[in-house]
Parts: sequence; C-alpha cells; structure tokens
Amino acid sequence: MLKKIKIIIFLFIIFNLTFFFQSAFAKYVLEDTKVIATLHIDRCKPKIELVDVFSSNIDYPNYANQTHLITAHIKLTEKNIVKNNLCTDNIKVYIEDNCITPIFKSFSLISENDYEKIYEISFTNIIYDGNLSFVILEGIVEDISRANK
Repeated sequence: MLKKIKIIIFLFIIFNLTFFFQSAFAKYVLEDTKVIATLHIDRCKPKIELVDVFSSNIDYPNYANQTHLITAHIKLTEKNIVKNNLCTDNIKVYIEDNCITPIFKSFSLISENDYEKIYEISFTNIIYDGNLSFVILEGIVEDISRANK
C-alpha cells in the first residue's frame, strides 16, 4: 500500500513538472504591428506676446503723443489653432492704469509659418503719459485642446 502511494506521488510530481517546464523553440517568430490610432496631445495654451514697439517720433523713440504713430508686433505661438479672433476689437491698450481708445490705423498678418504668426498693429491718439501695455483676453485664440472641451 505504501509502495502504491509512493508511485502515485512520484507520477503526480513528474506529471506536474512536465507541464510547468515546457518551452518551445522556433526558428522564425512572426510579429505583426498595426497602427490603429494617432494621438496628438496638446497641453500648451496659445502664447501671445508683444515682440517690439516702435514710435514715429525720431527724436524721442520712447515717447509718443496724439500725433505720433505707434507700431507694434504681436507674436502668436501655437501649432494647432482652431479659432483665431485676434483683431483690434479684442485688444485693449493701457497707459499705466488708464484704458485708452486709440485710433487703429492698421492690423495685418506680416509673417506666418506652422508654429507662429506675427501681426503688425499701428495706432495713434495716445493721450496719457506713462508705460504702454496691451491686454488680450483669454479665449481669443483657441487650439485643439480647448476646442474639444
């Protein structure tokens, strides 16, 4: 009886070992790769910056008044633009804390490539003294990441 139990245990161990230590060897391995989707992940907001400002006042280039023409370049950096409402109606001009209403002479796209656009804006009617600044509201330019929300 003891001998039969030993034989059954021995066969059970041999049977289990044959299933656990199996390995297959092949001369060729076939691999198939398929592209099922292309993802474009865009986490960056569009970047709008003032590149430079010029004044028509030759003697004092950092000073302007009602008669001088001010020309500025605004750079928009973004690859995946869906909506672009950048225009003179969406740009507010401030002198220190005072919001002014300049007379816009021109607003045009002067340079464009896949990643950035450069606009030129010209205006007059600066009635205050102080530092000039532009305010462009968020949401004027939307990219793919914002449009899908």
